[in-house]
Amino acid sequence: MTRIAREVYERLVGEAKEAIEEMKDITSMSRDDFIKSRRARFSLRYSIVMAVEALADLAIAILEKDFNEVVESYREAFMKLLEKGIISAEIAESMVKLVSLRNLIVHRYWVINDLRIYEEAKRGGIKVLEEFISEVSRYVEAEDP
Repeated sequence: MTRIAREVYERLVGEAKEAIEEMKDITSMSRDDFIKSRRARFSLRYSIVMAVEALADLAIAILEKDFNEVVESYREAFMKLLEKGIISAEIAESMVKLVSLRNLIVHRYWVINDLRIYEEAKRGGIKVLEEFISEVSRYVEAEDP
């Protein structure tokens, strides 16, 4: 059984799920309505950051508690979960891409293209986040990781 505290797991997954629900609400808007709404644009940005950070924190907690490993970055955390067989290669690679999107939003490496963020969330980002939660949940719920 995993050594990650149940309350930590539930809190981080809960934060991510809340952000995912907000992302779903926003991406159900038309592109035009989304672009016209500053509140929707800012909320989508924040929701992506919140979901990625919560799930990265979960990955880090699993690596520390179950494998006594410390990572240097969110990207490394997801790749280590892949190495440990906890998540699939497809999900690991997609989460690394979402980390890049999170970094773009947080650090404003260049002008943020809200339409690109909207399209990426709608096209597959939300599904990736949900699948990550599903894969990690299978690990956490397993009798003998």
